[in-house]
Amino acid sequence: MIIFYTCSGRVKPLHLNSIKIRGFKSFAEDVELILEPGITTIVGPNGCGKSNVSDAIRWVLGEQSARSLRCTSMRDLLFNGGSNFAPAQKTEVALRFSNVNGNPDTPTQDAPNIALGSPEVEVCRHLTRDGESRYLINQSPCRLRDISELFMDTGIGVDAYSVMEQSKIDLILNVRPEERRFLFDEVAGITKYKHRKKTALRKLEQAEQNLVRINDVIQELQHETESLKEQAEQARHYNAQQAQLKAFELDLARREYEKLHTDYSQAQADLDEILTSVSTASETLKAAEERIESSTNRQSELDEAIRVGQAVLRETETQIEQIERQIVLHKERQLNIQKQRERALQTLESLQAEQTALLRKKRERTQEHQRLEASCKIEESRLTARQQLLTQLADRINGSKASVQEAQTVLQETATELEDRERKRLTIEHKLTSTEGDLNRLKENTEALTVQLKSATDTHAAVQRAETQLKAELVQIEAERSQVETDLQENQDALRKIEAEIQGLQNSLGSNVSRLKSLQELQSAYEGYYAGVRAIMQAKTHYPDQFQGVCGVVAELLTTDSEYEVAIEVALGGDIQSVIAETAEDAQSGVAFLKKHRAGRVKFLPLDFIRERRFYDEALLNKPGVIGIAQELIDYDGKYEPAMQYLLGNTLVIEDLDAAVALTRQFRPRARLVTLDGEVIDTSGAITGGQTSQKQRGLLGRARELETLEDEIGKLTQSSNKKVEKRKAYAAAIAELERKRQNLTRAWQDKRLEKASLTKDVEQANLQVTQFEQQLAKVEVENKELKDAVAVSREAQQTLETEILALTQKRDRTGRWIERMSEQIESEDRKRAEVAESCQEMQIFLAGQHQKLESMASELQALEEAQQRATKDIAEQQAIIDSDEQTKIDLGEQVEAAQREFLRLEGDRAEAESHVDELNEERETLLEEVAILQKEMRATRRNFERENKARHQLEVKTTQLEMRIKSVSTRIHEKYQVSIDALPPLANNEQAMDEIDLLDSIEKLKAELSAMGAVNLKAIEAYEEHKKRHDFLISQREDIQQSIQATYQVIEKINQTSRDVFMETFEKVQTNFQEVFTQLFGGGETELLLTDPSNVLDSGIDIIARPPGKRPQSITLLSGGERSLVAIGLLFAVFKIKPSPFCVLDEVDAALDEANVLRFANLIRAYAENTQFIIITHNRRTMEIADVMYGVTMEQAGISKIVSAKFAE
Repeated sequence: MIIFYTCSGRVKPLHLNSIKIRGFKSFAEDVELILEPGITTIVGPNGCGKSNVSDAIRWVLGEQSARSLRCTSMRDLLFNGGSNFAPAQKTEVALRFSNVNGNPDTPTQDAPNIALGSPEVEVCRHLTRDGESRYLINQSPCRLRDISELFMDTGIGVDAYSVMEQSKIDLILNVRPEERRFLFDEVAGITKYKHRKKTALRKLEQAEQNLVRINDVIQELQHETESLKEQAEQARHYNAQQAQLKAFELDLARREYEKLHTDYSQAQADLDEILTSVSTASETLKAAEERIESSTNRQSELDEAIRVGQAVLRETETQIEQIERQIVLHKERQLNIQKQRERALQTLESLQAEQTALLRKKRERTQEHQRLEASCKIEESRLTARQQLLTQLADRINGSKASVQEAQTVLQETATELEDRERKRLTIEHKLTSTEGDLNRLKENTEALTVQLKSATDTHAAVQRAETQLKAELVQIEAERSQVETDLQENQDALRKIEAEIQGLQNSLGSNVSRLKSLQELQSAYEGYYAGVRAIMQAKTHYPDQFQGVCGVVAELLTTDSEYEVAIEVALGGDIQSVIAETAEDAQSGVAFLKKHRAGRVKFLPLDFIRERRFYDEALLNKPGVIGIAQELIDYDGKYEPAMQYLLGNTLVIEDLDAAVALTRQFRPRARLVTLDGEVIDTSGAITGGQTSQKQRGLLGRARELETLEDEIGKLTQSSNKKVEKRKAYAAAIAELERKRQNLTRAWQDKRLEKASLTKDVEQANLQVTQFEQQLAKVEVENKELKDAVAVSREAQQTLETEILALTQKRDRTGRWIERMSEQIESEDRKRAEVAESCQEMQIFLAGQHQKLESMASELQALEEAQQRATKDIAEQQAIIDSDEQTKIDLGEQVEAAQREFLRLEGDRAEAESHVDELNEERETLLEEVAILQKEMRATRRNFERENKARHQLEVKTTQLEMRIKSVSTRIHEKYQVSIDALPPLANNEQAMDEIDLLDSIEKLKAELSAMGAVNLKAIEAYEEHKKRHDFLISQREDIQQSIQATYQVIEKINQTSRDVFMETFEKVQTNFQEVFTQLFGGGETELLLTDPSNVLDSGIDIIARPPGKRPQSITLLSGGERSLVAIGLLFAVFKIKPSPFCVLDEVDAALDEANVLRFANLIRAYAENTQFIIITHNRRTMEIADVMYGVTMEQAGISKIVSAKFAE
């Protein structure tokens, strides 16, 4: 990496004093590198973290790409922890400079308020683990922009030549020439000019877009203003007629109001009279209700007493039932006790009989046990005799086995000697077989060598034939490559042509999309609509639930063919901006909203409220020049039928004004006539017409243009997509031809290699022939030696066969004696087995007898225990019998006591039944009295209801009269905002005399107003508003045009200044580059070329280099070391333009050999007098020129540590 920090000659030298690092990457502890003038090197093994120092410098200067800092995200920059260190929660890097020029009294515009003119300036960047990032200058928070502006045109910055590493050196040399000029822009100082130009172009584009929009708006407003002027004149006439109608209707309403007041006073008097009668009937009814209430209370008391008596009766009956159940239960227990006693007596008899049987069985088992003990003693004496015989037989068998074992030892020794002789014989046989095999292999080798020699000769001839074939194939490949080159050129030409066509389509598409976007913005903002309409429709957009009943503006809800647009717009007039609502209530809500927000006025057309207008003279539709009813020439949703019928149902569209005048003269139709050119003849015969600008477009035209643009954009997009597909096909064909060309080139190279390989095979074959002849001579000598060895082995084989025969005879004799002795031992062994089996049977019999003795003893013990249990059970059964007898006596006494309680409760029940009967008789008598009282009360209630009904009717009548009075007052107030009470009273003679004439005048005025059709009452106000807005927009357009012209002048001035500065710097770099190149390479030439000299500001820059002894060629063809030297030479050429106070190099000498490193070191020494160098390196030669050396080590995994050394002068 190379980082140049430059300054112009007008400022003091810039010196980097120190680098402070805290928690950055592998630096766990705080690190500060104190940098002295001269050369400082940073060294260390691979992976120790020394390049993290250069990453820290890049980061503090504003690097935003984590990948450029060799990590995946910015959080990876924080120290991640180690064996003895916790992960860092924040990281901070600070660069401290000295001798920075600045004027503290004149801070940079938009920069933070800091002392840039102080002796030292510190630039710091701070990042926490939660993602918070800050920049500071002299400990004061600032923006990245402030730091960038502080170092602008100094070469410092992540996107300028100030940040360079080894890979970026290659990038400078490998990128396209257009991408290489960033280095020259920075050194020339035109970066700020390009930034200003980019800002100016952005502003220019925005101004031109604004100009297009404002022209569209002016066009719309101009057309609407002319239309509104005509509508305003009609509205003034309408207002005069409406004022006359208002006077007549107020007069009529006053008369109706006074008549209703008279009727109301009479109804109120009748109501007062009937209220007195209702009050009397109410008092009579109340007295009857009180008597009934008293009787009802007594009835409730009797009901309660009856309930209590019945409860006592039920309780007594329950107790009687319980006593009866208790008596039955005691008797059942007596019966159960008796049965239990009988069962116990039976059990006692059974147990006594069982005890007697157990005593008898015990005596029998005792006698049997004694007999069995005597029999066991006899059998044990017989077993002892058999065991003595068994011991004698075993002794004889053991003696015979010892003799056989000795004989087997002799037999084993004989067999061992026999096996030894056999092994020796087999060894000799194997040796003979091996020797004979060697002889055969030598023979085969001789034959194989002969075959291989012939094969080598054949191979040489084959190689010559293959070489001839390869030459022919190479000629064929060359022809195919030439054809592929031709096809490739044709496809590339076609691709360029199709790309030009795509560019044209995309330009047209961009223009249409821009126009569509402009119209859509006008449409969405409701530009050209009245302020009230805009307010309602924007409110519907933001609050759809609140304005569900608002359907939309008439202009949006209908469409028509382009030929009828003018006629329909003129016919609608101001109503084209009317708003259709579902109901009158929705319209009222809209009016209330407009009043609340003072947003203007809107004409609403409620679908459930509006009165339709129809054209009934269908015969006129067939007359010459009549196109049809305007309503039938538009398309709309059927639910808007009432509104469209009201707007256009009584309007005819005529071909031209002549036809309209002729039709009016002949038939005087009761409908408005509108021509295709926009002339109007109303029902009174008034004609409106004239010339309008053809460039103007109405609201309907805007909607049609939107639709047309969308269709055209779709077609252009489709055509562009097809062209893109063709471009893909050409690109694929080019890629295939490129691949084919590469394959042919590889095939040609493979054939060349194959030819070289065949030549080498010939030399190899000649060498093999010589080797095969030497091997044949050696095989003859080995053959004679092997035949002598075969004769010796056969003689030794015959001697061994004689010895083997004698040993075999001895082994057979010993074996036969062992067989005879084995048969004798086997006979005695069978006899011993029989005796042993007899002893075993006797032992088993005795074991069984002993087991029987043990079983009998156990049985006697069990009989004794059973006898004891039987005695215990007899005692228990006798106790149960005695207990049951006492329980039987106790139960008898309890039954007698329960019977006495039963008789007492029977008496209580009879007394309770008598008391309940008396209460029931009194209740029946009271119920008869209540029935008589209720009959009297019903008659009184009927009388009350009749009087109350009459009262209700009068109340309804007075309420209705009162509501009609309020209705008249409200209607007049809502319609004319006048209180009816404030009107002057009428004279008695006027009311009867003029009422009929007054009604007739009102009807005539209404008919005349209706014949005028839809009148835009807001046209007067809208006309003034549109006129003011139109004048204002004209002024705005002039300002924008002036701004665009001024911006073009600024851009031209920037371009001229940038060209002059760039060319001056380019020539200086060209001269300096040649000098530094000669110094580094010891000669040679180099040249910087503009790829497009006619376009200096955007032209690429190519580098041509000719090291000593080579031809001029592009730097991409140089070796790695030469490329690095060229890059270093270019950067040092920049030094001479803007002398650099300090420079950081990160392993830029890695690709240089020792000789080039020495040249590189000499160059650095030459610049070190005026420049501070910080070098990160591995190279020993580079280290030797250092004044101060910092070492980076990693004693613990993942944790870097800094050590330093300063060298003497």
